[in-house]
Formats: sequence, C-alpha cells, structure tokens
Amino acid sequence: MIDAINSKKITASSVAHIALLNEFIRLTEDTIVEQDDAFVRDSLVDLLSSLRSERADYAEMIGTTALNRAA
Repeated sequence: MIDAINSKKITASSVAHIALLNEFIRLTEDTIVEQDDAFVRDSLVDLLSSLRSERADYAEMIGTTALNRAA
C-alpha cells in the first residue's frame, strides 16, 4: 500500500516537473528565435538540449502514458 502511494506521489511530482520543463522549453525556443547574438543563441540551444534531456529522463522514469498527460 505504501509503495502504491509513493509511486503515485512520484508520478504526480514527475508530471508536474515535465509540465514546467515543457513551459521552459517553449520559452527557450521562443527566445532563441528572437535572439540576434550568435553566442547567446548557441548558449540557449545548449540549454534547450539539457532541458529536453531532463524531460526525457522524467518521461522514462514514469512512462510515456504519464508524459502524454503532462503535455
């Protein structure tokens, strides 16, 4: 029973993290498009890669069904 409760809490927390990462990813993508400075743009592209990787890690941990709910 405790494992089921903890699993639900971990899933809920992960879904919240994924939703926040999705928002930050969208914001970063928008900022990249607007950026004229190549150095800043490259830095943001690196950040975007890290954010997507972190989102993928959460998705792998909780499964794709929960990821679809977070999108």
